[in-house]
Amino acid sequence: MTAIKATFGVRQIAFYGARSMHATSANVKLNVSDDQDAATARPFSEVPRPGKLKFLRSFMPGGEFHDKSFLDFTMAMRQRYGDVFIMPGSFGRKDAVVTFSTKDIEMVFRNEGIWPQREGFDSLVYYREHIRPDIFGEMKGLIATQQEEWGKFRSAVNPVFMQPKGLKMYYEPLSNINNEFIERIKEIRDPKSLEVPANFMEEIGRLIFESIALIAFDREMGIIRKRRDNPDALTLFRTSREIFKLTFQLDVQPSMWKLVSTPTFRKMVRTLNENLGAAQRLLEESRLELVEKRKSGENVTNASLFERMIEINPKIALVMGLDILFAGVDITATFLSALLLCLSKNQDKQVKLREELLRVMPTKETLLDEDRMKDMPYLRAVIKETLRYYPNGIGTFRQCQADVTLSGYNIPKGSQIILGSNALMKEEKYYPRADEFLPERWLRDPETNKKMQISPFSFLPFGFGPRMCIGKRIVDLEMETSLAKIIRNFYVEFNYDASMPYKSFFAMEPAIPFQFKFTDVKD
Repeated sequence: MTAIKATFGVRQIAFYGARSMHATSANVKLNVSDDQDAATARPFSEVPRPGKLKFLRSFMPGGEFHDKSFLDFTMAMRQRYGDVFIMPGSFGRKDAVVTFSTKDIEMVFRNEGIWPQREGFDSLVYYREHIRPDIFGEMKGLIATQQEEWGKFRSAVNPVFMQPKGLKMYYEPLSNINNEFIERIKEIRDPKSLEVPANFMEEIGRLIFESIALIAFDREMGIIRKRRDNPDALTLFRTSREIFKLTFQLDVQPSMWKLVSTPTFRKMVRTLNENLGAAQRLLEESRLELVEKRKSGENVTNASLFERMIEINPKIALVMGLDILFAGVDITATFLSALLLCLSKNQDKQVKLREELLRVMPTKETLLDEDRMKDMPYLRAVIKETLRYYPNGIGTFRQCQADVTLSGYNIPKGSQIILGSNALMKEEKYYPRADEFLPERWLRDPETNKKMQISPFSFLPFGFGPRMCIGKRIVDLEMETSLAKIIRNFYVEFNYDASMPYKSFFAMEPAIPFQFKFTDVKD
């Protein structure tokens, strides 16, 4: 919550494979403004680019990229112009440099400084700064802030989100949520075919929302089975997903909302207001329950993420709750479907994973805890390989903090950069047998005890450096728990064409119904 890259990275919501803040070299600059490359670099004006009007027309009805995904049109332009090119801005949006070079990607990250700048959610920023400053004021959140303001907010929440020990208390409640999901699968699958309905992604979305909301608001919403019609929870679930899609229409596709109030922008404002209202009510309920616990003498240890954020500032709890739902629900739900699809289409890998799970979880009721989760290397390898096999969108965004040289061109300070690292994950240059699903590539070879060498800047599904996704550990825990529970309980199959299962607009989303077949594993 890679992939809030999304985003938290956007959303990208950064989870597996990203380096920790302390392991980065963000402060060790490779600034080349004084070296030979910079001296011989070609001017920014010579970076390949399409004409602005031609580019704009290509998104209109009948145009080459009308209704095409962000990934589709950037890859088409890559074929046309090479690994670095300009994507023209329009309607108040700046031009952006797009690069697919790992050297360029490293150069940008190494020069981003302690306060990396990543723009891309202008509509959300506008709402928080100009429409609802009464709520957000100086607490606009990680998604909507830059520079020192971002640094202060991140410093406040890092100790809450980035420490593994803070998540220990969630193993049992997340296991219970996944037990509910397993019962839901049994309720909705066809009694003869054992296949779930075509709208199964809705059920996966409810599972992910329930898991994230547990952490964000310290309460079970019950929308998997117990309270499927919980009004505020359903409002928050629906609007978080709508906001995710509306940001693509307003902030990625050409849009005139900065010049004139468009119908899509007005819909965005209504949806954000709905989303905020539901979150405020749920947060207040959780806060009052916490107050009552303290009044009654109940031992409140401030162990949960929600309790710790409330102690810092209730508005931080509100903003972070909104942002991890916005950044995490759709992306993480899609990723769980990709995990199930990869294992369905590679039954030998599913068998190998289940063998590991049977050893660690002797019964279906075995409680998952920190010690058991540490003993599942193949589970984590499956997750990393799925991130590679179905990359989530193109990559991430940054603004240059200094003049840099990228692919032989001088790129001036302040330029918007789109870093296409995710698009490299299916290339043979970086991953031999790239079209095969091989979790083993992430494990040590049993004969040589060596791991396959991976180019570090070709695998950044959830970012790098100080601005890597703050929801990384939450999604680690969610995916490991959910996948372990599902594969321990079911043999999973998908008996339909899966040649093009996803489309990527801003982030990856399903392009087909996922009617998985779930057959009970007998103890």
